[in-house]
Amino acid sequence: MPFMLDELDFFKGCDPQKLAHLSPSVKVKEYAVSDVIVYEEDDMSRVFFLIEGEVKFYKVDRFDAEVFLYTLSGQSLLTNIGSLDCDKISCFSNIEFLLPSRVLSCDLALFKEVVKTDMCLLIHLVNILADQKQLVECTINMGMVFDVTAKVAKMLYSYLDLYNSLKKQEISYRLNIQPATLSRVLSKFTRLGLISEADHKTVVLQRDELTRYFKEGV
Repeated sequence: MPFMLDELDFFKGCDPQKLAHLSPSVKVKEYAVSDVIVYEEDDMSRVFFLIEGEVKFYKVDRFDAEVFLYTLSGQSLLTNIGSLDCDKISCFSNIEFLLPSRVLSCDLALFKEVVKTDMCLLIHLVNILADQKQLVECTINMGMVFDVTAKVAKMLYSYLDLYNSLKKQEISYRLNIQPATLSRVLSKFTRLGLISEADHKTVVLQRDELTRYFKEGV
């Protein structure tokens, strides 16, 4: 059974006649782990929505090392649309799949036509782009403003459940630090009584104390 546009949260509430105008351009494709859907600076003429699965956004530095940015999962807009006046979109980063995933895509020109004439979709798009902007700002803070201690403190403070769901090597990758550096910071926090280990999980004992490591540096 084909996937219908109105099954995506983004299109719920949209005029069915307008969706009918967009539907002929819709394609649904499945991706495997490690597949890359777009590369940095690719020009795209289609809009991509994640239906299910998980992707990571990353850039490559001049040493060919990956610089992790963030992940998206569930139903998500994968395309960073900077303007509804552009005919093509230049991709900000590489997008690689972390889980088997399904993606819906549609023609960019038709998508813009529908969004411009439907206030509900326009509001949805503005909200999603605001969330994307916040993710990028968080990435800049984590990568350029915070030192390594602040990065670890911020993750323990704001994303403890995610932290405990990942292996230490995955945490190091997402924070763009070396595993040995992560271990040193965790040892420091343990000595200070800020965190402890219980049942193979990290427990934050003094949550408010963690904030001084990332708030003082901003």
